[in-house]
Parts: sequence; C-alpha cells; structure tokens
Amino acid sequence: MHTSRERLLSLALLAAVLVVNAAGLWPDLAASRVDLNDNVSHFTLIERMVQAVEHGENPLDCWSPEWSLGYPVLRTYQPLAHALVAAAYFALDKAVPLMTVFVWVRFLSLALLPLSFYASARLMGLAPLTGAAAAMLAPLVSTNSLYGVDYGSYVWAGLGLFPQCVATHLFLLTVGLSFWALRRGRRLALAGLLLGLTFLAHFIYGYMAALTVCLMALMPAAGTPLAVRLRRTLWVGGVAFLVAAFQMAALSADHSLINHSRWEPTWKWDSFGAGQVLKWLFTGQLLDHGRLPVLSLLALAGVAAFLLDVRARRETSLAQRFMPLAAVLWILMFFGRPFWGPLLTLLGISEDVQLHRVIGGAQVFLVLLAAMGLAAVWREVARRWQVAEVVATTALLLYPAVQERYEYLANNAAWGSGNLAAYAAGKEALDAAIANIRNRGGRAYPGLAAGWGGAFKIGDVPFYAFLSRAQVPAVAFLYHSMALTSDIMVRFDERNPAHYRLFNVQSVVAPPWQQSLPPFLALRERVGPFSIFEAPGQGYFDLVDAPYAVHTSRNDFYDVNERWLESGWVEGRVHLWLDLDGNAPAGMPRLAPDAQLPPPPMFPRAGLVLNEERKDEVYRAQVQAERPAFALFKMTWHPKWQALVDGRPVKTAMLSPGFVGVPVAAGLHRIELRYQPGPWRVMLGIAGFLAALLLAAGEGRGHLDRIQAAVAGAVRRIVHEPGSGRARRVPLLPATGGVSLFSSPSRFTVSRPMPGRAAAGT
Repeated sequence: MHTSRERLLSLALLAAVLVVNAAGLWPDLAASRVDLNDNVSHFTLIERMVQAVEHGENPLDCWSPEWSLGYPVLRTYQPLAHALVAAAYFALDKAVPLMTVFVWVRFLSLALLPLSFYASARLMGLAPLTGAAAAMLAPLVSTNSLYGVDYGSYVWAGLGLFPQCVATHLFLLTVGLSFWALRRGRRLALAGLLLGLTFLAHFIYGYMAALTVCLMALMPAAGTPLAVRLRRTLWVGGVAFLVAAFQMAALSADHSLINHSRWEPTWKWDSFGAGQVLKWLFTGQLLDHGRLPVLSLLALAGVAAFLLDVRARRETSLAQRFMPLAAVLWILMFFGRPFWGPLLTLLGISEDVQLHRVIGGAQVFLVLLAAMGLAAVWREVARRWQVAEVVATTALLLYPAVQERYEYLANNAAWGSGNLAAYAAGKEALDAAIANIRNRGGRAYPGLAAGWGGAFKIGDVPFYAFLSRAQVPAVAFLYHSMALTSDIMVRFDERNPAHYRLFNVQSVVAPPWQQSLPPFLALRERVGPFSIFEAPGQGYFDLVDAPYAVHTSRNDFYDVNERWLESGWVEGRVHLWLDLDGNAPAGMPRLAPDAQLPPPPMFPRAGLVLNEERKDEVYRAQVQAERPAFALFKMTWHPKWQALVDGRPVKTAMLSPGFVGVPVAAGLHRIELRYQPGPWRVMLGIAGFLAALLLAAGEGRGHLDRIQAAVAGAVRRIVHEPGSGRARRVPLLPATGGVSLFSSPSRFTVSRPMPGRAAAGT
C-alpha cells in the first residue's frame, strides 16, 4: 500500500477506535462521581493538595489525617497524576467543581490510551497500520483483576488505579521516544524528561521504563556503537534523575518510617512464580480472561511472522526485533521472587517492590506483538483478496474480544447507575450523619473493613468511603499502609474502651442491622438508617508515662506494638519509647524488642488535658501536668512534626503504638503541633524540571554535543591528578547505598542497603 494512503487509513482507524472507546466509557463519567475503589483515596489526596495550595502549605508534602492514624502521603507517594488534576482545577480558575475535573481527567486518560499505543508504535518505527492495530487491540485486554492495563484496573467497577493509567501513557511515550532518541542522538533530554515524569506518576512504571530503555541500549543496532548508545542512555537517565530527585530524596530520607504491610497478600510483593505466569500466558488468561484467546493468538502470530521473516532472510526493522525481547523481559520479570529470588537485587528490586504490577510491562509489549500479528494478517489477506475480505477477517478475529469487552462495560454502566440511584436516595441522611460525626470531632469508627464495616454500605459503596470523601479521620480501612501505624490500626478492639481513648474514636456509626455493639457506647442520634453513638475517645491529646525504651525498626515494629496493644499497659496510660533512631536517653531502662512485657508499672495520673483545638492541620492543647510526663499526640510520629511547649520548640519521641510524645514538666502548659516539612521539595522539584526543560531546549538548538564535551572534559580533569599525568581510579557513584523503587494500589518504600546486605525497599 502506498505510504500516504496507509498513513491516512491508520489515522482513520485510530479516530474510529478513539470514538468507540470513548462511547463505551461514557457512562463512567456519571458513575465515577461516587467511587467505591482506590479512587476514593486518590480524590481525597487531590483535595488535600488543593487545600495545601490555598492555605499556603506545601502541596507535595502535607499531612493527611484521614487514614492509618495520619501520614504525609504526598511526601512519599507518586504525586504527578494528582498534581495534574489540581493544576487543571486552578487553570480553570476553580469555576469547575474539583470532582468534575477529576472525573474528566480519569475519563480522558482511559479513553485516549489507544492514542498513546499508536504514538509509541510509530515512534519505534513500526508501520502506520501496525500502530493502528495496537490502538485497536489495547482496549480489548482482559484479566481477572491482575492490576494490568485493562479496563478492570480503571473503570468505576474496577480497582481505581488512576495514577497507573496516567503512568501508562507516559511509559508508552517514554519507550517510543527513547527508542527513537537512542538511535538518532536527538531528543535525549525530552526522553529523560518523560522518563522522570513516568516515575513521578507511578514508581513501578518509571522503573519499567528505565529498564526497558537499558534493554534498548544493549540491543545491537547497525550504525550506532554500543558505547554511543550507553552514553546516550546515561544522558536520558541523568535528565530523568533531575526531574524525579525531589521525590527520590524524600523516599530515601523516610525509608525507615515506611511500612511493609503484613496484611497485603504475598503475591502482591512476590508476584506469582513462573508456573502460574506461564499457565496464564499459554491459556490466554494474561490477555484474554473469560473468552477465546484472541489477543494471545495474535501475539503468537506476531512472533511467528517475525521468525518467518528472519528465516526467509527478509529485512526486519529494529522495532520488530525489539518487541519479542521486551515481551520476554517483562514476562520473566513477572515471574517474580518465587523464580528469581535474591537475583532481583541485581536489578535494584528490593523485597518491598510489589512485583505483581510489572504485568503492565508484559501486557504492553504483548499487545504490540499482537498488533504486529494483526498487521501481518491484514497484509496476507490484502495480498490475496480485496478490502472487504480484510474487514470481514478483522471482524471475525476480534468479535469474541469486542463482545466480551462490550458486556463488561455494559455491566459496569448498569452497576454504576444502580449505585447512583441508591446514593441519591440516601444522600440526605448520609450528609446529616457525616455532619454530626464531623462536629463531634476526633476519629469515627464505622466498623473495620474486615468485619461488619465491610458490609455497611450505601448502594455498593462502604460507609467508610464517604467518611474519606468528607475528610473525616476514621479507624476503618487501609486506603494506604505506608505509615508504620497502619498495621496496628486494624487491631482496634471495639469492645475495649481503652482502645477508643487511645485512637481518639469519639463517634461510632452503625447500620440498623448491627446489634452487637458494646454497652458502653451511648446512642447520640439516629439519622435515617444510621445510628450514631458517643464513644470514649477524649481527644487527640493525653498525658501519659513512658518508663521503658525499646530499640525497634520497621521490621519488628508491628510485633512490639501488638504485644503492647494487647496488654494492660494501654488502660494504665503507660507507653513504650520506641527508639527508632537511637535517641532515647542513655540511662533509660530498656526492653528487648522480642521480650514479653512485664506487668504494667503503676503511676498516679500524670495530669489533665484542659482543652484542645484543631485548625486545619495545626493542633493545640492546654495541659495541667502533675509531674514530668509526656503529652501524647495521637497521630503517627514523623520527624517533621514541630512541637512547641509554651512557645518553645521541644524534641519529640515516638511512643507506642507509633504516636508523637512531647515531654512536659510539672505545671500548666500550652502545646502546639504542626507538620513543618519546609519548602525544599517544591524548590528542588521546580529546579529539576526547569533544568530538564533547559537541557531539552539546548539540545534542540544543537548545544548537546558542547554540553557533553564540557562534562567529559570536567570528568577528565577530575580523574587525572594535577601535574602527575596519571589517571587515578574514581568510583562512578559513591558507595553510600541505593534507592529501590516499588508500589501497591497505594503503597511503597525505599531504603539504603546495610553493609553486606541487599537493598530493602513501589
């Protein structure tokens, strides 16, 4: 086919795919206004980011009190997707409701995904019709909730992986542009900028993009020596580092404070092993769950067409040779720890990387292989017959996949519509109940997600999701488990009054069918079908004792605090000093981390909290201490909490179960707690982004060679000792540790390797 005609036809097919995809997803625009999945937490983070801007706080590092007993989620979580929504909201001068902006950004990110598949294929040099085939096949991927790139990860009835959807676009564009740039030596800085943004959208997708770029560099390419490809790859990586440095720095600084949740299924951390992955691959379940393996067979056809071309000594493009290699790489990586074990540390993957997410890399390249297969079918049919036969063959091949995806979206629309109706019927009572709970203050308890709280719903949405949407702190569901206190929170015992006081649970809301609540809860009000009870929580502050220190780390943090939580120490207001950083007083009595607690020491009451107030995320209290004690602030400890006692800064301690302890002397004191991260992350992020843009602009004007020559000259001057004429050995990177990247629907950590140990660290 003539090149111009093929290009026009491919663009027509792309436009048709985009229209059909948008039409199928259209009902999600309405249903997604009342979410039931991880998008609940994503919207709350966006709202928190907007509030931070309006209040003069740091939008990239502010406190989120809603979940897991409080944590600065945006400090160590991938922020780009949320920032895009917040930026669009302000760009529209706040004339459009934030939820509307969020819903539309989600819709467009999913509806336009075929466009990024097309662009990536074309940037890598695949033919226009192959790019159109990739766009056509991308929306047809189907899995059984495996967190891949199919609809099930993104639509209302799915998993709510909004940042991953944005990251998939950036991953595809990074791969395509990097493939182009490494061969031509142009647009390297732009490729690095995209790679850095991919990391900021989703840590694992950034890692997948980086490793894919490394594979490109190692793959032989005629006319581009290996040394040149490696130098260009380092340039891409350096620019990406500039863009993402502010987030990597925070991850590195907080590595000891980021939890590795024991409540996550093992397969999320380790993936599924070679046997299970190969079974899914060869039975078609990796791309074609619940239907005939259409895409899987097309991917096989793509491999077969490539091998036949090689055998017949027909010319194959570099992109055609790259696709099978990339697909194999990510299928192998998807095998995970059961197959690779400690060898994964050689690729920078620690035990905290949630390896199941690399299914996205495998699916992207399998779809591109399937596009090559479909394009080969088109060529063969067109060679023998006319256009009508090509259309009929395509319809016959894709009908099972199209039919299954149509039914899936139809079910999603029906389910979402029914949920909206149930929400509308209960909205008045729901709003009144949440207002009642908010006015009471403290945290709410709508039941734990693993208990009766999981069945307490309005329509199909759990009640605790509406508390999150209203930014009411709750003891209920782990929308994230990054805080060390996360795993402890779900050990809350609803029959123990001391737990209500410890976690500051001041309200319990229950459905009419929940009749087994403890008798010390006093009914406050019935609002529609909701019963709201007074609970024994007394405020965010208390006066307590901490007679023992325990040296702990994130590895044994849960065990130490679970023993404490189940002991009589809680009722007696006796806490442990959790010596995470070695700053406990030298003469303080100590307990071993694995030791059983002795009987709780008996102390007279330390004093009273006279009053307290909360304004935004500033917490104040007035306390009367009868003797030296700790003012316990019932929020997850972080070094960026600034504590003032009578206007003077005081160093805090971490007290069990991971809360902030402020030492006070006997007497009347005014205490203030505010999270103060400083502006350095915003400044570093802006500087890195501007530097990347300047490098990209300089490269566009032909300055790259001069910049690289200047860098090379500086390196040579450093490496050679002055006046000696001899080169001395200089390490490429300082041996101070490494950064490992990983993620969960909303979870990740990072750490430095200890001497003789592998790096631990989405």
